[in-house]
Amino acid sequence: MAIKKDFTSWCVFALGLLLIAYGFLKWQRNSLTGQGDMQLYYSVSSQLFAGKIPYRDFKVEYPPLALLPMVIPNILAFETELGFRRYVFLYMLEMLLLAGGFAVVLLKMSAFWPNRLTAWQLLLVYLLLVFLCRDLVLWRYDLFPAFLTLLTTLAVLRNRPLIAGFWLGLAIMAKLYPVILFPVFAMYYLTEKQVRASVLLTIGTGFALLIVGIPALILSDNQVFSFLTYHQLRGLQIESTASGFLLLIHLPDLKSVSVVFNFGAFHVMAPGAEFILKALTGLFLLGICGTLAVFGLRFRREYKQFGTIPSPRLLASLLAVMLVFISINKVFSPQYLIWLLPFVFFLPFRQLALVGAVFLLTNLVYPVFYPALIDLKPLAIVLLNVRNLLVVLLLGQLVVNRVGIEENCAESGANHKKVDGAFPRRLESGKLKN
Repeated sequence: MAIKKDFTSWCVFALGLLLIAYGFLKWQRNSLTGQGDMQLYYSVSSQLFAGKIPYRDFKVEYPPLALLPMVIPNILAFETELGFRRYVFLYMLEMLLLAGGFAVVLLKMSAFWPNRLTAWQLLLVYLLLVFLCRDLVLWRYDLFPAFLTLLTTLAVLRNRPLIAGFWLGLAIMAKLYPVILFPVFAMYYLTEKQVRASVLLTIGTGFALLIVGIPALILSDNQVFSFLTYHQLRGLQIESTASGFLLLIHLPDLKSVSVVFNFGAFHVMAPGAEFILKALTGLFLLGICGTLAVFGLRFRREYKQFGTIPSPRLLASLLAVMLVFISINKVFSPQYLIWLLPFVFFLPFRQLALVGAVFLLTNLVYPVFYPALIDLKPLAIVLLNVRNLLVVLLLGQLVVNRVGIEENCAESGANHKKVDGAFPRRLESGKLKN
C-alpha cells in the first residue's frame, strides 16, 4: 500500500513538473508567434490599461468579468505598457496558480462523496485531464469560470447558499454558461425543503450580477451586452455535435459542403444546416427541461429515502446539465471540456475512463487532425463523431442512471444527518464532521 501511495505521489509530482516544463517551452513559441487567443487577450488588456472602455471604445466578445484574468498580468507586473512576451509568461503563471488552487478546492470537495480515489489518485487523474487539455488550460481563460463553478458547488455542499449564489453570479458574468446550473441548485434546495436557502442562493446570485453588471452597463453606455449579438449570429461550428452529424450524412458526397471562417472559428455550410440551427433551440430547451425533470424525480425519491439528497446525485445532475449544454449546442469548442472538471471526479472508474477518452479524442481532433477536418477528410470526420458520440453516451448513462452511483448515493446518504438545519457531510470514526 505504501509503495502504491509513493508511486502515485511521484507520478503527481512528475506530471506537475511536466506541465510546467511544457508551459515554459510553449511560452517560448507563443511569445514569438503572437497569434491566437493570447494576442486577443493582450490587446484587451493593453487597451484597458490605456484607459479605453470595453464594449464602448473597442469590441469585446466576452462577458465583463472575463476581462479580469486578462488584465492580471499587467497588474502583477505593475506596468501599463507590458510587452507581449512578458504578458504571455505572466498569464501562464496565472493559469498555473489557478490550476493549483483548483486542485486544492477539489480535494476539499472530495470529502463530500464516498472516496473511490485517494487524495493522490484524485490529483493524478486531475492532472492527467489537465495535461490532455494543457494548451486550453494555459492559454485560454476557461479555467477561471470553471474554478468559480467549483467554488459554487463546494459552497452548496457546505450548505452556504448565499456564498454559493455569489460565486455562481460571478461565474455567469465570466462565461454565461453557469446560468444553466442555477435551476439545479435551486431544485436541490427546494426538494430538501430549504426555501430560505433557495432565496439566499437567488439573492447571492443577483447581488454578484448587479455589482459586476451595473458598473459595466454604465461605463459601456449600455453596450455591455453587445457580445450576445456576436454569438447569436454564429453558425454551426465545425466541432459541434450537429456539425459532426451533418458532415457524416454528407460523407458519401462532400461537394455540397463547405467550411467558412468567421466569428473567430470555422463553421460548416451544407444543405440542412439552417434547419438544424433553427431546431437546436427547441432541442436544447427540451433536453434541459427533460434532464431537470428526471433528476428532480430522483432528488425527491432519495430525499424520502435518506432525508437529504446525496452529493453524488447532485454532482451527477450538474454534470448531466453541462453535457446537455455542450452536446446540443451550435458550438463545441475544445475548451468547453474544462467546464466539466468540477463535476467528473465522483464518477466510477468506467465512466471516468470515458471522460478521459473524450479528453484524449478532443486533443486529437484539435489540434492534431484539425487541418484535416477543415479539409473535410473522412478520417477526421469519423474521429470527431466518435468523440461526440462518447459525450452523448456519457450523458445518456447519467440520464438513465447507468453510471453505477447508486451505491455511492446509498453510502453518502447514510453518512448524512440533518442537525440544526444544516447537513454535516460525513461520519468518520463515530464522530460527526461538519
